[in-house]
Formats: sequence, C-alpha cells, structure tokens
Amino acid sequence: MSPAPFRVPIHSTASVAAVVALGLLVSAAVVPVAVAGDAGTDPEVGRVDPGGAAAAPSSESPENLTLVSTAPRIVELFPNPTTAENRGEYLVVRLPERGNWSLSDGHHEAEVPANASGVVALSMDPANATPLLDDETAVAGNGGTGEPTLRALDDHFPLAASGDRIALRRNGTTVAAVDYDRAPEGHRWRADWGEWRPRGYERRSPRRTANADVTPFVLPDSPGLPVDPLRSAEDRLFVAGYTLTSERVVEALVAAADRGVTVRVLLEGSPVGGFPARSAALLDRLTAAGVEVRILDGEVERFRFHHAKYAVADDRAVVLTENWKPSGTGGRSNRGWGVVVGGDETGVAVGAGSGRAAVADDLAALFAADFEAHDARPWHEFRADTEFHGGGRANGSYPARFDAPPEPAAADVTVLTAPGNAADRIVARIDAADERVLAVVPRVGGPNDRIVRALRRAADRGVDVHLLLSDAWYDREANRNLSERLADEPIAVDLAEPRGRFGKVHAKGLVVDDAAVVGSLN
Repeated sequence: MSPAPFRVPIHSTASVAAVVALGLLVSAAVVPVAVAGDAGTDPEVGRVDPGGAAAAPSSESPENLTLVSTAPRIVELFPNPTTAENRGEYLVVRLPERGNWSLSDGHHEAEVPANASGVVALSMDPANATPLLDDETAVAGNGGTGEPTLRALDDHFPLAASGDRIALRRNGTTVAAVDYDRAPEGHRWRADWGEWRPRGYERRSPRRTANADVTPFVLPDSPGLPVDPLRSAEDRLFVAGYTLTSERVVEALVAAADRGVTVRVLLEGSPVGGFPARSAALLDRLTAAGVEVRILDGEVERFRFHHAKYAVADDRAVVLTENWKPSGTGGRSNRGWGVVVGGDETGVAVGAGSGRAAVADDLAALFAADFEAHDARPWHEFRADTEFHGGGRANGSYPARFDAPPEPAAADVTVLTAPGNAADRIVARIDAADERVLAVVPRVGGPNDRIVRALRRAADRGVDVHLLLSDAWYDREANRNLSERLADEPIAVDLAEPRGRFGKVHAKGLVVDDAAVVGSLN
C-alpha cells in the first residue's frame, strides 16, 4: 500500500503584507503567564490565519525530529521573487534517499536529478536562484533541515505566482503535496512557518524584562513625557514612527545631533493621505543637521505600513500609541497612551541581554533590523521621486486631568511585535483573564475580529469586559453598528465622548487584570 501523501494547503489573502506594529505588555505581577508559542505545520495540516499566524501545532519536537526529517517533504516555495520574469524561482524538497523522484503541477512534469538526496533546492535557473538562497531568511540551516544543495531542473517546471498545487512524487506516486493561493511578490512559504513571509523578515520572539522601571502616561495630559528622554540623550537616539511632523521633536533631535549623539529616524513612506509636505521640510532640516533618516518604501516592502511608534534614548525606551505630531505627542488632540521604560538599575532581562537597558536594547535591535532592511530608503533617495501633500495642523488645548506618576514603578515588561508574536500573546492574556479586560482602540475589524472574539469569550465566562471605541465622524457609523450588534452580549461596547478632555480616541491599549498592553497595535 502506498503511503498517504502529506498535503499542506496554503491560504493567502489580498492583504498578505502586514502592518508592522509594536506593543509593550506591562505587568505588575512578577510571575510570567504561560502563553501559546509559535506553531508549525508538520505533519498536521496548518492553515494561515488572516492575521498571519500558523494555526496547527508543531510536531518537530526533539522526540520526533529525526523521524520527521526522514520523510519526503516539500520544505519551501519561492514562486514570485522580485526578479524580472521571476528568474531564480525555486522550491526546496527533502528526499530521504536517492530514487526516482519527480515534480508535477498537473500540467508540467519535471524529473529530479537521479543522484539528489537530502535537502535539495530545485530551480530552472540556478544562477539567479543562488543569491536568493544566500539570503539570511532562506531555508539554509533552519529548523534542522540542513544546508540545501542547489540542483538544476532540466525540464520546464514554472512555479505559478497566481497559485498552484505542487506534488512530489516517487515512482509516479504522490508522497507530498502543497496547495497554495496567490504568492505575494518577494514572499517565501516554508513548511515550518505555515505562512508567507516577506524577504528579510524574521519572526521575533518576545523577551520579558522583570522588575523594570516604568512610567505610564496619557495624552494630551502629559506631552512632555515622550520628549524628555529625547532631550537628555547622550549616546544614542533612535526614533521610529508612522509620521513625524512635530517641530518640537525635531528640535530635540537636532540638538542631540549637535552634541554628538548618534541620531537616526525611521518612518513610513506611504501614510494614509500621502507623505506630508511639512514632514518633508522637517526631515530636510534633520538631514542637514547630520541625522540619518530612512523611509520604509522599497521596491518590494516587507510590510504594508510601518505603524510602530517608539524611541530609544540611551538606556530608556518610549513606546506610544501616538504619532510624532502635534495632535499626538504634542498633546493637541488625541487621547493616547504611552510608557517610558528603563534608565534604572533594577531591570533584569529574562533570558539574555543587560538588565539596565534590556527593553531599550531589544527595541534598538528591532530598529536596526528595520533600518538596515532592503526596503529602507535613504531620505534623499525617497525625496527625489515622491510627491508631498499638505494637511491641517492640530492646535487644540486640553486640561491635564491625569498626571503621570511622580516616580516610576517596578513592573515586568515584554516587547511584542506584529507581525509575529503580538496577536497570540494578547489573545492568550485575554483568554486567561479572571476579573477585567478594558480595551480602547479607534476601531476594530468587526465582531469576528480575532481580538474581539477573545473579548467576547471573556465576557461570556463572567469577566468584566469593556470596549471603548472612537466617535470620530469617520469611525462613528461602523462603531455604532458594532455596538448594536453586540448589544445582547455581556460585553460593554461604548463610543468615547471627548467632552472637552481630548479631541478623539487614538489610543490602542488593553488592561487585563493587573497587566496593560500599550502600543500601535490596531
């Protein structure tokens, strides 16, 4: 009897490119909460969640790694590289021994070289496939599969970017198969990922820092808190954001550069409404002062938007829900949340890293990875071929009703990133809630949004759950519809009424029992 083939369906959507965002999980409890880790797909069938997380548990544990590594398998697909005419496209297979191996997509057949065995990359164009395989995110050395050997396919076997079914056969019998939908440009699929990932993207593991110094604050009440660390930086100052139109922030960055601080800025190249002309003028000023500015807007981007909003100033980290603009960090409009972490002697990184600057170092590493990525363009290059747009400027004035605490408090801090680990961790926290879940966000993806489903589950089991949404004119209809849709459920859904306290809700945060999540995660 022939063995049943290992068949993996791969599903993608029109919005595969993810929004890169950041969150901090701040907990008063020292004992870490056990949460679900990342998942693989071998040999159980894994499906890609719309949020980008693989759903099936991994079977490649130490107990069965040897067994699994001997099974024939399609390990990786790269059907749609950024090269002209997809030159260098390849797939990687695992062959336990030499034999009569072949590939089929139902229309084309290709013989695998007779002496091939082990982990083998197969391409009709090995010369152009070589640099793609040399990329640090290629399959080489990953997950115990070993370095792939690149072999040429003599037969015509194109990998369809629009989707296909690839079968690995032995003696004419299918022993493994992969079905996939549209392959996003520049994205790879790998069996141990269970999802498409852009070139250059590496999934980050969350790292917890115990007993860190944390100062929480809200906006528009405390506009000085996010800028103070920038003004006092002595060694390094990295600012990451979606947009930057704050003259106050730019003045702090220029002053830091003038006193010899290494200053770098990383922004999104295609914000909604276009790149602001005001931002362009400020970035010109920064580069003239010696600040290195890069814009995430390469030919093929890893992420649809760079939505993260944070800064690293020496040993301190600032994480925000707000943009670096008058309406956000300037305190001129938005209700936002923020937190300053570090600059203390007590923080202890759990796993690796220094204690004093553990969170700052973690964010600095994230910043460096994005700043050096292939889709990060120097400002002068981006400026040369970009059209800039005007825009209004917030100039509201609001009372300070919620002062930041005068002294930092000790708390555990975990850096979460999206795409990657944030959604799983947040859902796990909500699913473990005992008493309360308080969520604030401008808008959600509807009643079946993954986070909303978790909130509804918590409410169903008796947890006190409140969801506060924006009442801004462009969010009002959808948010009211959601409130009405969930009116018969135990979750409380309300639209914020500013009443002179702020202009609109822009915060993205959660309070789950004694933990808070603060960041740019919509």
